[in-house]
Amino acid sequence: MNPHFSAFIQLGKELAATRGVVWEIPLDQNGMAVKGHDWDLTALAGGVAPKHRLRHFSSERSVLDALNAARSSSGLPLLSHSTLSPAWQDLIKAAVMEQLFVRRNSFGHIANNVARPLRVIATCAAGTEPWSVTVDEMALAVRTGNSIQASGKLGDLIAGLTKVLFDTNHLADVGPLYPALATTRLQPRLERRSKFLKSHSEIRHNLEDRKRAERLPERRAFWELVRIIMTEQPLTFMDELRFAAIRIMILTGFRIGEATLLPAEWRTDRHYYDSKQRPAGELGGYSQSLMIRHFAEKQQAKNADSKVLIDKTHYVPQMFEEIVSETLTRAAAITSPLRHTLRKQTESGRFIPEFGVSDLVPATQIYTRLTGNAFWLELSEEQKRPWIQKCRQHYAAECFDELQQMQGELHSSGNGTMSATARMFYRRMAKYERKDGASIASIASIALLDADGNATSLQRDMSQVFVRIGELETYLRAASASKLPDTDPFRLPDRDFDSWEFLFLHPKRSLAEERNDGICDVTRYIAVGRPDTSLVSLSLGEQKSCDTLFKRYGQSDGDKALVLTSHTLRHLQNTELFRLGVADTIISKRFNRRSVAQSYEYDHRSLAEELDQLELPVDVEMALGEKASTVAKMIQSGKASGPIVDAFKRIQSSEGDAAAFEFLKVEADGFHATPYGHCLNSFTVDPCPKHLECFSGCRHLSATNLPENRGHLRTLELKLAAAVETAEAKPSKSIGRTNQIQHAKVRLEGVRTLLATKPGEKPFPDGPDLSIPRSAGVMDG
Repeated sequence: MNPHFSAFIQLGKELAATRGVVWEIPLDQNGMAVKGHDWDLTALAGGVAPKHRLRHFSSERSVLDALNAARSSSGLPLLSHSTLSPAWQDLIKAAVMEQLFVRRNSFGHIANNVARPLRVIATCAAGTEPWSVTVDEMALAVRTGNSIQASGKLGDLIAGLTKVLFDTNHLADVGPLYPALATTRLQPRLERRSKFLKSHSEIRHNLEDRKRAERLPERRAFWELVRIIMTEQPLTFMDELRFAAIRIMILTGFRIGEATLLPAEWRTDRHYYDSKQRPAGELGGYSQSLMIRHFAEKQQAKNADSKVLIDKTHYVPQMFEEIVSETLTRAAAITSPLRHTLRKQTESGRFIPEFGVSDLVPATQIYTRLTGNAFWLELSEEQKRPWIQKCRQHYAAECFDELQQMQGELHSSGNGTMSATARMFYRRMAKYERKDGASIASIASIALLDADGNATSLQRDMSQVFVRIGELETYLRAASASKLPDTDPFRLPDRDFDSWEFLFLHPKRSLAEERNDGICDVTRYIAVGRPDTSLVSLSLGEQKSCDTLFKRYGQSDGDKALVLTSHTLRHLQNTELFRLGVADTIISKRFNRRSVAQSYEYDHRSLAEELDQLELPVDVEMALGEKASTVAKMIQSGKASGPIVDAFKRIQSSEGDAAAFEFLKVEADGFHATPYGHCLNSFTVDPCPKHLECFSGCRHLSATNLPENRGHLRTLELKLAAAVETAEAKPSKSIGRTNQIQHAKVRLEGVRTLLATKPGEKPFPDGPDLSIPRSAGVMDG
């Protein structure tokens, strides 16, 4: 163990002690924290939801499976699942403390992007302590991460931790690790998708290829999702909320968290007048526009509290006003009963506030409130189906009241008995025993009573069996923590924001509807949940899920197997706005961005779409043809330079547009898109004399801002730098070695010059004009 590692662990322990966190976490035989001893990261960070806990201190199952598959094919012994060593456990805990209280990152980021990648590294470095890890083990972790997560994000997270955790804090004895790891990772592969690892699929071989196309939704999945949310009838209350949230994401480009955490008071109307206070509509403009109030993400200032909600408004184009308004108005209407329930629970601090604490309430009235199941009487499917269809139309209190009244009348007339499901529920509740073996009686008093308050048992006439509300609420706190209402408030800069003020409130664990094809009585159910990103992400298949919207509503086996990442919808709208010619400043403002440059990270237009925004006179475009028009547009946009461009501009200034376009029509074959930039030199007669080594001083090369070009250059820079370093380390002093080093240095300097050149400019304006034949030398025949 080196002193730097010891110091980092000591920092974590001091941070934990300062905040009253017990450092030692007892584990069970599976490497999981004993219940009650895990770290509640959400609470430690002062957050509310979603809940993230640090409790997993054993090898990652999926990583172990991938490693064992490779070891088995190589004839190596298989690795077994085991608890991480104390040193790895301490490293994970110290990293969590540092991320929480020094870097002040969010609890979700720490759980998913710090703790899990560290477990992956620990699994790949089995038998090696953290300070003894090498580049080989880190590279194995990166490769394994990429193999179990096709997007490449897990591999990137591991590489990132190598740099910001291991190298920055000098944790490893053989550091720094990242430079060698980066060189290894940048070797060409057949398929690579992440931003750090530029893939072959990202290179645009023609004008129709999109930049980073994998960040857009897969075409079939997108249109199938649109069909589902626009034409299918939702089968459950939760699905109706999911449909609404996804519609809003498609129409607005909201992030998944922004869409699911919309406030119930979402609507803001903005009115426009001229200087004389006349409505703008009378003057040919628009008098009113619809705005959506929402809580924008990534708006906090540096070192500000990331848990505070930032209130923003989002403009809705007129063409989408009707569908947006209908969608969100419907969502607000069907969640209104839940909002009313949660507000009373928040203000009273109780779970069933409509009854007094000492009230005796019949079991027939309590069952639906505790389970959400609207049917407590034994009814056939034929009897239930009309009621389900009727209640799903509006989820109105009147319909559910009518259903409860019908069941009460049947029961009192002796024509119906309480369902077996309901009777089993009460039987289990009366005989509840905790997993640790302690009877519920030791922590709460619960009993089935008669009308006089005396203990009784399950009876045929369950309307004569009562429960005392105070005892029931005590029981719920102890035995049903997962179904308690979400009453904790969030924070705005100037006040608290209560959970009941959110739009997409939903019943928690509504098994009667989600699992058993029934219906949840949202007007009575007490387990009201606040929304989070899982409302949408699980239904799209972003995480492993047994049930997605595609599986539930897909029309074919192929449709049912589709998945889609929610954030690609934001990329899609951003790209479409660029394609339609919307100014980058307007796009940046629409998406609450702080700089225009951020919008171009979401721009996935093909070069053809970019050039399509430029206009040439119709007669000129027809005369030039497709290729010459493309070159003309690139010259007009400043995306091209070279001898042809210089000649074009010279002719244009001296002889006019007609002569310049005629020249371009003949010389248009001189436009080439290379892996490093644009070349405008004609190779009709002779091939490229540089063999595409444009970066070695060719004056015809012009720089671009295309991420593909810059990715190739950065890769080349790493390779050339490594080649120079390797050559200089050789003890030989031969002429060949000197020439090799000089050759590599010239090209390395050229690559760095090209990287530093602004788009559209020439990196080597004074380089040799290779289009001119060289003079004959004495050795020429």
